[in-house]
Amino acid sequence: MDEFSSEKPGVVKLHQWEKGWQKSKDAGKNPPFHVNDVHPMLSKHLEQLTGGRSGLKFLFPLCGKAVDMKWLADQGHTIVGVEGVEDGVRQFFQEAAIQPTVTDEPSVNGKLYQGMEGRISIYICDYFNFTSSVKGQFDAIWDRGAFVAINEVDREKYIQLMKTLLKPDGRCLMEVMNYDPSLFPGPPHNVPEDELKQLVGGDYDMTLVETLDHSEEKWFSLPWIKTAYYLIKGTN
Repeated sequence: MDEFSSEKPGVVKLHQWEKGWQKSKDAGKNPPFHVNDVHPMLSKHLEQLTGGRSGLKFLFPLCGKAVDMKWLADQGHTIVGVEGVEDGVRQFFQEAAIQPTVTDEPSVNGKLYQGMEGRISIYICDYFNFTSSVKGQFDAIWDRGAFVAINEVDREKYIQLMKTLLKPDGRCLMEVMNYDPSLFPGPPHNVPEDELKQLVGGDYDMTLVETLDHSEEKWFSLPWIKTAYYLIKGTN
């Protein structure tokens, strides 16, 4: 992911993500991690994520301009995204043909973009500033590209925050990457299943719902790479 180069291998700071977004924009392209259509794994496993329930409150951590947000909002769900790069959020609303309201949001030391009569809210801030005191807890979290993007030193803090943001009966669908980290430092980072299971802990069930092999696509010039999708929910 050359657009998002790091000063230290595997560690990317916000200003570097901002530069990466700008570099893609200047080239007339989307960021390399952006999916142009509704993510096939979200649509395929949506029933498991929602538990068949309607009108849920969804969280999109590090949402970028994911088209999944409008897709779910159109189905009657309420969407809350959190993103550090404001231009990505501007692009989301522009490409979705939604006119947002934009306000300062002191609770996260950032900004709030809202559209579709409040059904989509996106906070521009450091993700770790977004606690349950800002918008309460969530029925569902779609973590596509967030956990693998954060710096590895923040993983435990990220999972602890996720637990506080999920309702007791809430569910999280998480995408992770598996590859040989000695060949590529990330991001996206390699996440071993054992490490994720240890971080999630015994109070949560973690079920592998699907694995996809991308080795033939030669992502990041790696000889092999897979994406794994886990459903995480409380054991209560």
